[in-house]
Amino acid sequence: MPRFFDDYSNTYLTHDSAAGRKQQRRGWKFRENFKLHYLSNMDEWQAGPMGLASKQQAFLRRHRNPATGQIDGPVPPLPEGWKEELDDATKVYFYVNEESGERSWVRPDFVPPGAGGPPPPTNFRPPPPQFQQPPPNNQFNRPPPAFLPPPGQGPPPGMGIPP
Repeated sequence: MPRFFDDYSNTYLTHDSAAGRKQQRRGWKFRENFKLHYLSNMDEWQAGPMGLASKQQAFLRRHRNPATGQIDGPVPPLPEGWKEELDDATKVYFYVNEESGERSWVRPDFVPPGAGGPPPPTNFRPPPPQFQQPPPNNQFNRPPPAFLPPPGQGPPPGMGIPP
């Protein structure tokens, strides 16, 4: 029987059964290898055409008027010979070159600006976190009633009376 090869850890599983694969995928080592596999390829994917397409589509989705389908924002017009069409299955726009018949998810001659605007200046420091002050009645400084000494008995030696 052929063994099951795990792409994320580059190993063969010793027990090739559905139950064995299911148990292996629940383990911490598999989950860690899974994260590392995708994190190592994330930069390559984002630099490629599909990363650019997803950035463009997210930007255009934010700046598109849903009623008219027109783009309200800093987007250059399409080059000569290109038209925009809506994919019925995904409801995402794609681009067609009418002369060559080329179809692409990437809008020609458009790189979206970075998300969130320009980067903060180098001397930028975020404000310090605001902590809530405890309520003024000192309820957090007093021990719970179950820990108070019984009536008539004082506190143990060396301890003061609770506030």
